[in-house]
Amino acid sequence: MKVRIATSLTAWAIATFVAGPALATRIQGRDRSTKLKIATCLVSLAAAGLAAGSAQATMVAGWDFSQYAGDSFMSIDGGGRFTNTLDANYSDLDPTFGAGAESAAFGTMYVNGQFDSTDVPAGSGTEQFLPSAAVGGSLLSNQTAPGGADFDSFTILASEGQLSAESLAMIAAAQSVVVFEADLGSVPVIGSNWSISFGGRTANGASSVGIEFSSNGVTFTSFGSVNLTTVDTLFSVNLGVAATNNAYVRLSFNPAGINQPLIDNVALNATLAVPEPSTALLGSLGLVGLVIAGRKRNAARS
Repeated sequence: MKVRIATSLTAWAIATFVAGPALATRIQGRDRSTKLKIATCLVSLAAAGLAAGSAQATMVAGWDFSQYAGDSFMSIDGGGRFTNTLDANYSDLDPTFGAGAESAAFGTMYVNGQFDSTDVPAGSGTEQFLPSAAVGGSLLSNQTAPGGADFDSFTILASEGQLSAESLAMIAAAQSVVVFEADLGSVPVIGSNWSISFGGRTANGASSVGIEFSSNGVTFTSFGSVNLTTVDTLFSVNLGVAATNNAYVRLSFNPAGINQPLIDNVALNATLAVPEPSTALLGSLGLVGLVIAGRKRNAARS
């Protein structure tokens, strides 16, 4: 299950980020229900700031694949369970360093048959797409894509509860299709001008990666392909101007022999805006109402 942004920890973090430590301290002393309501209002206020500010890309979801327990090992808990889906572990919308547990709400990688991805048999030893240290571990390209902590910020990830923190890329050992989803459903904003960026190279020779985009996970539009070589390279592809809460990017790999492609530091980016101006106003009024109600309760207790 994805981690929802509306948790008491996130309420505290968002309050600190948006409204400052003084208001955050007052929120921390309230009951859980009130904290979550205030967090929702503060997210609306933050979204209003996005709408008023200059349009710039936000990394909605990112993956450095360090959650996997090791080379060719598609488990994120040391071998207790193998998985062919992987939550994002970075997002500029994550209030705690832009990395870790709360980032999971904003994205998922699929190699389980969903969205016409390859159904990779995780843990079988015959995986077509899997974590790899074939070129020494992580790639360097695109490591600074997140607005908060860089990719491979292992200390932060460990402090956020990530069990493994390995230096890994993902390798296509055979023909395979991978889908990365970005999900804005838990915040009152909508994304447009989507793009994908990632580091890529091959273990040997050259190989191409096909790129497609969808706003519904059903109908995909091709945005061509990029050519990978043995040089660690940053790739960035604009995916059109569509405005949507969910974005799906499908990468297709077709390696020939030992010319196996690797990718790492995948980021799905978008320009964020509030769907309607009334959203911010409602958020502001809601926050004021909660504060007034709190004062009345405190006065009644006196």
